[in-house]
Amino acid sequence: MNTVIEIITCIAVLLCLIYTVMIARFGYGWIMSNPPAYDNKDHDIFVTIIVPVRNEADFVEYPLDTLLNQSYAKTHFEIIVVDDHSTDNTIELIQKKCAEHKLLKLIKNNGEGKKSAIESAIIISTAELIITVDADCFVTENWLSEIIYFYKQTQAKMIVAPVYIPDSDGALSTKLQSLEFMALMISGGGALYFKNAIMCNGANLAYTRKVFLEVNGFEGINQTATGDDVLLMYKIKKKYPDGIKFLKSENAIVSTNPAFTFNEFINQRKRWASKKFNDLNTETKLTSLVVYFFSLFLIVLPLAALFNPVATLAGLPVIKIFILLFATKCMIDFLLLLLATSFFKERKLLLYFLPEQIIYIFYVVIIGFMGMNRNYEWKERTINEK
Repeated sequence: MNTVIEIITCIAVLLCLIYTVMIARFGYGWIMSNPPAYDNKDHDIFVTIIVPVRNEADFVEYPLDTLLNQSYAKTHFEIIVVDDHSTDNTIELIQKKCAEHKLLKLIKNNGEGKKSAIESAIIISTAELIITVDADCFVTENWLSEIIYFYKQTQAKMIVAPVYIPDSDGALSTKLQSLEFMALMISGGGALYFKNAIMCNGANLAYTRKVFLEVNGFEGINQTATGDDVLLMYKIKKKYPDGIKFLKSENAIVSTNPAFTFNEFINQRKRWASKKFNDLNTETKLTSLVVYFFSLFLIVLPLAALFNPVATLAGLPVIKIFILLFATKCMIDFLLLLLATSFFKERKLLLYFLPEQIIYIFYVVIIGFMGMNRNYEWKERTINEK
């Protein structure tokens, strides 16, 4: 038994070292990522903003208003809303908006699912740049201008931009989701500084129409309902290793709603975790494995110590080693979240850091395990991944 506990402890220590270096690297990459100074002068790039919708009647009107209210020249962008077989009155609400705004178009999805919806819009688009936004997201008035300027300065093939869950309702669940989202944004942005594409979000993603066609769109990655963002990013990264950039700008932030119910939260996370492990690139696989197994061993280690409270490693009691490992994780995560909350102007959420840390350890392990099932419900549609 002592030998088993010693092995568990050694693995936990090793994972802690790797995790600490990994998170520190994300933080350094984030600090070093600085976009060109914004200059809102030229409005000469034509853009198509694609908004896939399915049963969004409760949220879609205000987000569309924010997209319509852009400082960018109205003659140089269009908004294509793609209805993915809604069963509520989403279509009626959008049709009313279309009658009021010529740059807003509504089309039907040629197939089923988000990837098909995006393709349906790209087929009829003639724009140089494609931007995807979710139907429950809202933006600042300089959001589009900021993305265009960054694109012109960097000539990026794909632009990953920040997504944020505001603490709008004061609920603890919203605060914890907000902290998680901010950490993901910082990690993804920091990784891209080192040209490591590990994550992005289709709620705020831009790429050229040309590169989408060059990589044959979603061909080859249609085996999952998700992946319109990350799996496409992998394809573009493979063809253009230096072509993906992160736009670190407050003007480029897209705000989105949290999962309001427990069932919605679980299904959303299962959807995120439903991609096949083999579909992930090497950087994402390594990141996922380190985060998952470090969290798992932080649960296993104190349980193992219960079987032998006097167990030691290098003269230190195992329970003390667990406390040191957990404290190390807390310190490096706190520094990352300090960067994140400072950027998103939500430093008050750090008051919930400790409960977030405790909950997150169990959350990572449980959701990672549940994601193996690859069956979930989303937008009143049952998804059974093969």
